[in-house]
Amino acid sequence: MAERWSPKPEVPGSTPGGPAMDLKPSKFKDANLLKGKRAVVTGAGSGFGKQIAYTLVEQGAKVIVLDYKKELAEETAKLINAFSVVGDVGDQIQLKKAFVEIEKHFNEGIDIFVNNAGIDNPCRIEDLLLDKEVEKFDQMVDVNQKGTYFCAALSYPLLLKGKDPIFIIMGSSASIGSEGQGVYSGTKAALRGLLGTMVKEWKDVRVGLLEPDYFEETGLRSQQYLQDLARARRTTIDKISNTEVAKSKIPLGREGKIVEVAEKVVMMVLDTYATGNVEVLSGGKTVRL
Repeated sequence: MAERWSPKPEVPGSTPGGPAMDLKPSKFKDANLLKGKRAVVTGAGSGFGKQIAYTLVEQGAKVIVLDYKKELAEETAKLINAFSVVGDVGDQIQLKKAFVEIEKHFNEGIDIFVNNAGIDNPCRIEDLLLDKEVEKFDQMVDVNQKGTYFCAALSYPLLLKGKDPIFIIMGSSASIGSEGQGVYSGTKAALRGLLGTMVKEWKDVRVGLLEPDYFEETGLRSQQYLQDLARARRTTIDKISNTEVAKSKIPLGREGKIVEVAEKVVMMVLDTYATGNVEVLSGGKTVRL
Protein backbone atom coordinates (compact mmCIF):
# COMPACT_ATOMS: atom_id res chain seq x y z
CA MET A 1 0.00 0.00 0.00
CA ALA A 2 2.81 2.42 0.81
CA GLU A 3 3.99 2.68 -2.76
CA ARG A 4 0.68 4.26 -3.78
CA TRP A 5 1.39 7.34 -1.68
CA SER A 6 3.32 10.34 -2.95
CA PRO A 7 4.95 12.61 -0.33
CA LYS A 8 3.40 15.73 -1.88
CA PRO A 9 0.28 16.46 -3.92
CA GLU A 10 0.54 17.68 -7.46
CA VAL A 11 0.57 21.36 -8.42
CA PRO A 12 -2.72 22.93 -7.24
CA GLY A 13 -5.52 23.26 -9.75
CA SER A 14 -9.19 22.67 -10.36
CA THR A 15 -10.43 19.11 -10.53
CA PRO A 16 -11.50 18.22 -14.08
CA GLY A 17 -15.26 17.90 -14.25
CA GLY A 18 -15.73 19.28 -10.73
CA PRO A 19 -16.73 22.69 -9.43
CA ALA A 20 -14.22 25.41 -10.29
CA MET A 21 -12.01 25.87 -7.24
CA ASP A 22 -8.25 26.26 -7.17
CA LEU A 23 -6.42 24.46 -4.40
CA LYS A 24 -3.92 26.63 -2.53
CA PRO A 25 -0.69 25.75 -0.69
CA SER A 26 -0.97 26.36 3.05
CA LYS A 27 1.17 28.78 5.03
CA PHE A 28 2.95 25.75 6.50
CA LYS A 29 4.25 24.76 3.04
CA ASP A 30 6.96 22.10 3.45
CA ALA A 31 6.79 21.80 7.24
CA ASN A 32 5.56 18.19 6.99
CA LEU A 33 3.65 18.66 10.24
CA LEU A 34 1.47 15.57 9.84
CA LYS A 35 4.00 13.06 8.54
CA GLY A 36 2.75 9.51 9.01
CA LYS A 37 -0.76 10.53 10.07
CA ARG A 38 -3.73 8.68 8.58
CA ALA A 39 -6.76 10.83 7.79
CA VAL A 40 -10.27 10.55 6.35
CA VAL A 41 -12.12 13.59 5.01
CA THR A 42 -15.80 13.31 4.13
CA GLY A 43 -17.27 15.41 1.35
CA ALA A 44 -13.73 15.79 0.03
CA GLY A 45 -14.60 15.68 -3.65
CA SER A 46 -15.22 19.43 -3.69
CA GLY A 47 -15.42 22.59 -1.59
CA PHE A 48 -13.85 22.87 1.86
CA GLY A 49 -13.29 19.12 2.03
CA LYS A 50 -11.22 19.10 -1.14
CA GLN A 51 -8.89 21.83 0.18
CA ILE A 52 -8.67 20.17 3.60
CA ALA A 53 -7.69 16.84 2.02
CA TYR A 54 -5.10 18.59 -0.15
CA THR A 55 -3.56 20.41 2.82
CA LEU A 56 -3.39 17.23 4.92
CA VAL A 57 -1.51 15.47 2.10
CA GLU A 58 0.70 18.54 1.71
CA GLN A 59 1.66 18.14 5.38
CA GLY A 60 2.60 14.49 5.00
CA ALA A 61 -0.63 12.72 5.95
CA LYS A 62 -2.05 9.71 4.13
CA VAL A 63 -5.59 10.64 3.18
CA ILE A 64 -8.81 8.94 2.12
CA VAL A 65 -11.17 11.13 0.10
CA LEU A 66 -14.74 10.09 0.92
CA ASP A 67 -17.52 11.48 -1.26
CA TYR A 68 -20.92 10.32 -2.52
CA LYS A 69 -19.97 11.27 -6.08
CA LYS A 70 -17.63 8.60 -7.45
CA GLU A 71 -16.21 10.80 -10.20
CA LEU A 72 -15.29 13.66 -7.86
CA ALA A 73 -13.85 11.32 -5.23
CA GLU A 74 -11.59 9.59 -7.76
CA GLU A 75 -10.51 12.78 -9.54
CA THR A 76 -9.66 14.56 -6.31
CA ALA A 77 -7.79 11.55 -4.95
CA LYS A 78 -5.76 11.31 -8.15
CA LEU A 79 -5.01 15.04 -8.10
CA ILE A 80 -3.70 15.11 -4.52
CA ASN A 81 -2.27 11.56 -4.37
CA ALA A 82 -4.76 10.00 -1.99
CA PHE A 83 -7.19 7.09 -1.86
CA SER A 84 -10.85 7.45 -2.78
CA VAL A 85 -13.85 5.78 -1.18
CA VAL A 86 -17.43 6.32 -2.35
CA GLY A 87 -20.33 6.62 0.07
CA ASP A 88 -23.23 8.83 1.13
CA VAL A 89 -22.89 9.79 4.79
CA GLY A 90 -26.67 10.18 4.98
CA ASP A 91 -27.22 6.55 4.03
CA GLN A 92 -26.32 4.02 6.74
CA ILE A 93 -25.97 1.12 4.33
CA GLN A 94 -23.65 3.01 1.97
CA LEU A 95 -21.67 4.42 4.88
CA LYS A 96 -21.10 1.02 6.47
CA LYS A 97 -19.80 -0.28 3.15
CA ALA A 98 -17.54 2.74 2.85
CA PHE A 99 -16.05 2.06 6.27
CA VAL A 100 -15.26 -1.51 5.26
CA GLU A 101 -13.10 -0.01 2.50
CA ILE A 102 -11.61 2.57 4.88
CA GLU A 103 -10.57 -0.16 7.29
CA LYS A 104 -8.95 -2.11 4.45
CA HIS A 105 -6.77 0.89 3.64
CA PHE A 106 -6.15 1.94 7.25
CA ASN A 107 -6.25 -1.32 9.20
CA GLU A 108 -3.82 0.17 11.71
CA GLY A 109 -6.30 2.87 12.59
CA ILE A 110 -7.15 6.50 11.86
CA ASP A 111 -5.47 9.51 13.45
CA ILE A 112 -7.64 12.25 11.93
CA PHE A 113 -11.29 12.14 10.89
CA VAL A 114 -12.71 15.32 9.37
CA ASN A 115 -16.50 15.17 9.25
CA ASN A 116 -16.91 17.79 6.54
CA ALA A 117 -19.80 16.53 4.39
CA GLY A 118 -22.93 18.66 4.56
CA ILE A 119 -25.72 20.17 2.49
CA ASP A 120 -27.69 23.41 2.64
CA ASN A 121 -31.13 23.66 1.05
CA PRO A 122 -32.61 27.10 1.85
CA CYS A 123 -36.11 27.06 3.29
CA ARG A 124 -38.23 29.45 5.33
CA ILE A 125 -39.85 28.02 8.47
CA GLU A 126 -43.42 28.83 7.42
CA ASP A 127 -42.89 26.97 4.13
CA LEU A 128 -41.90 23.68 5.76
CA LEU A 129 -45.33 22.10 5.31
CA LEU A 130 -44.89 22.05 1.54
CA ASP A 131 -43.96 18.58 0.28
CA LYS A 132 -40.77 19.69 -1.49
CA GLU A 133 -39.61 21.52 1.64
CA VAL A 134 -40.25 18.47 3.83
CA GLU A 135 -37.99 16.52 1.48
CA LYS A 136 -35.27 19.16 1.88
CA PHE A 137 -35.72 18.99 5.67
CA ASP A 138 -35.19 15.22 5.67
CA GLN A 139 -32.14 15.44 3.40
CA MET A 140 -30.40 17.99 5.62
CA VAL A 141 -31.12 16.05 8.80
CA ASP A 142 -29.90 12.82 7.18
CA VAL A 143 -26.61 14.29 5.93
CA ASN A 144 -25.74 17.07 8.38
CA GLN A 145 -26.99 15.58 11.60
CA LYS A 146 -27.46 11.83 11.31
CA GLY A 147 -24.46 11.56 9.00
CA THR A 148 -22.22 13.12 11.64
CA TYR A 149 -23.51 10.73 14.32
CA PHE A 150 -23.04 7.71 12.04
CA CYS A 151 -19.52 8.77 11.05
CA ALA A 152 -18.63 9.25 14.70
CA ALA A 153 -19.93 5.82 15.66
CA LEU A 154 -18.25 4.03 12.76
CA SER A 155 -14.92 5.84 13.03
CA TYR A 156 -14.55 5.44 16.81
CA PRO A 157 -13.02 1.92 16.79
CA LEU A 158 -10.51 3.01 14.14
CA LEU A 159 -9.68 6.22 15.98
CA LEU A 160 -8.96 4.25 19.15
CA LYS A 161 -6.21 2.45 17.22
CA GLY A 162 -4.70 5.75 16.04
CA LYS A 163 -2.06 7.97 17.60
CA ASP A 164 -3.44 11.00 19.48
CA PRO A 165 -6.63 10.73 17.40
CA ILE A 166 -9.04 13.57 16.75
CA PHE A 167 -12.55 13.78 15.28
CA ILE A 168 -13.18 17.20 13.73
CA ILE A 169 -16.76 18.28 13.01
CA MET A 170 -17.46 20.89 10.35
CA GLY A 171 -20.20 23.11 11.69
CA SER A 172 -21.26 26.61 10.66
CA SER A 173 -21.69 30.03 12.22
CA ALA A 174 -25.29 29.62 11.04
CA SER A 175 -25.74 27.49 14.17
CA ILE A 176 -26.87 30.67 15.93
CA GLY A 177 -29.58 31.21 13.31
CA SER A 178 -29.71 32.44 9.71
CA GLU A 179 -32.68 33.82 7.79
CA GLY A 180 -33.95 31.41 5.16
CA GLN A 181 -31.76 28.62 6.52
CA GLY A 182 -33.70 27.50 9.56
CA VAL A 183 -33.34 23.77 9.00
CA TYR A 184 -29.68 24.04 8.05
CA SER A 185 -29.05 26.19 11.14
CA GLY A 186 -30.83 23.65 13.32
CA THR A 187 -28.78 20.74 12.02
CA LYS A 188 -25.57 22.69 12.64
CA ALA A 189 -26.67 23.81 16.12
CA ALA A 190 -27.28 20.15 16.99
CA LEU A 191 -23.58 19.50 16.39
CA ARG A 192 -22.71 21.64 19.41
CA GLY A 193 -24.74 19.29 21.60
CA LEU A 194 -23.05 16.30 19.98
CA LEU A 195 -19.64 17.86 20.61
CA GLY A 196 -20.32 18.22 24.33
CA THR A 197 -21.55 14.64 24.58
CA MET A 198 -18.63 13.19 22.65
CA VAL A 199 -16.13 14.97 24.89
CA LYS A 200 -17.71 13.36 27.95
CA GLU A 201 -17.98 9.91 26.37
CA TRP A 202 -14.76 9.76 24.36
CA LYS A 203 -11.89 9.82 26.85
CA ASP A 204 -9.25 8.63 24.39
CA VAL A 205 -10.24 10.62 21.30
CA ARG A 206 -10.14 14.40 21.05
CA VAL A 207 -13.06 16.22 19.46
CA GLY A 208 -13.32 19.67 17.93
CA LEU A 209 -15.95 21.75 16.13
CA LEU A 210 -15.04 24.19 13.37
CA GLU A 211 -17.58 26.88 12.40
CA PRO A 212 -16.75 28.94 9.28
CA ASP A 213 -18.80 32.01 8.38
CA TYR A 214 -18.46 34.04 5.17
CA PHE A 215 -15.87 32.55 2.80
CA GLU A 216 -14.76 32.89 -0.80
CA GLU A 217 -16.75 30.99 -3.40
CA THR A 218 -16.15 27.24 -3.67
CA GLY A 219 -18.06 26.84 -6.92
CA LEU A 220 -20.78 24.82 -5.17
CA ARG A 221 -23.46 27.53 -5.02
CA SER A 222 -25.57 27.02 -8.12
CA GLN A 223 -27.91 29.56 -9.62
CA GLN A 224 -30.78 27.45 -8.32
CA TYR A 225 -29.38 27.63 -4.79
CA LEU A 226 -29.15 31.41 -4.99
CA GLN A 227 -32.72 31.60 -6.27
CA ASP A 228 -33.94 29.39 -3.42
CA LEU A 229 -32.02 31.44 -0.84
CA ALA A 230 -33.35 34.72 -2.24
CA ARG A 231 -36.90 33.36 -2.16
CA ALA A 232 -36.47 32.07 1.41
CA ARG A 233 -35.17 35.48 2.51
CA ARG A 234 -37.90 37.33 0.61
CA THR A 235 -35.34 39.32 -1.35
CA THR A 236 -33.47 39.27 -4.68
CA ILE A 237 -30.38 37.41 -5.89
CA ASP A 238 -28.60 40.73 -6.47
CA LYS A 239 -28.92 41.66 -2.81
CA ILE A 240 -27.73 38.35 -1.37
CA SER A 241 -24.88 38.27 -3.92
CA ASN A 242 -23.57 41.72 -2.96
CA THR A 243 -20.14 40.81 -1.59
CA GLU A 244 -19.29 44.38 -0.58
CA VAL A 245 -22.27 44.56 1.76
CA ALA A 246 -21.32 41.20 3.24
CA LYS A 247 -17.69 42.22 3.75
CA SER A 248 -18.76 45.47 5.44
CA LYS A 249 -20.18 43.40 8.31
CA ILE A 250 -16.84 41.67 8.95
CA PRO A 251 -14.38 43.51 11.26
CA LEU A 252 -11.40 42.21 9.26
CA GLY A 253 -13.02 43.61 6.13
CA ARG A 254 -12.67 40.55 3.90
CA GLU A 255 -14.12 37.14 3.24
CA GLY A 256 -12.31 34.10 4.58
CA LYS A 257 -10.01 32.06 2.37
CA ILE A 258 -10.82 28.39 1.93
CA VAL A 259 -7.22 27.45 2.66
CA GLU A 260 -7.59 29.12 6.07
CA VAL A 261 -10.17 26.50 7.00
CA ALA A 262 -7.70 23.75 6.08
CA GLU A 263 -4.94 25.48 8.05
CA LYS A 264 -7.20 25.61 11.10
CA VAL A 265 -7.79 21.87 10.77
CA VAL A 266 -4.04 21.30 10.87
CA MET A 267 -3.73 23.48 13.98
CA MET A 268 -6.54 21.59 15.70
CA VAL A 269 -4.75 18.31 15.01
CA LEU A 270 -1.53 19.68 16.49
CA ASP A 271 -3.17 21.20 19.60
CA THR A 272 -2.94 17.97 21.59
CA TYR A 273 -4.42 19.27 24.87
CA ALA A 274 -7.54 20.77 23.28
CA THR A 275 -10.80 18.84 23.15
CA GLY A 276 -14.35 20.12 23.10
CA ASN A 277 -13.29 23.42 21.56
CA VAL A 278 -15.47 25.39 19.14
CA GLU A 279 -13.28 27.18 16.60
CA VAL A 280 -15.16 30.02 14.89
CA LEU A 281 -13.72 31.44 11.67
CA SER A 282 -15.67 34.62 10.99
CA GLY A 283 -13.16 37.47 10.86
CA GLY A 284 -14.78 38.77 14.05
CA LYS A 285 -18.28 38.94 12.59
CA THR A 286 -19.84 36.49 15.01
CA VAL A 287 -17.81 37.35 18.12
CA ARG A 288 -19.54 36.26 21.32
CA LEU A 289 -18.10 37.27 24.68
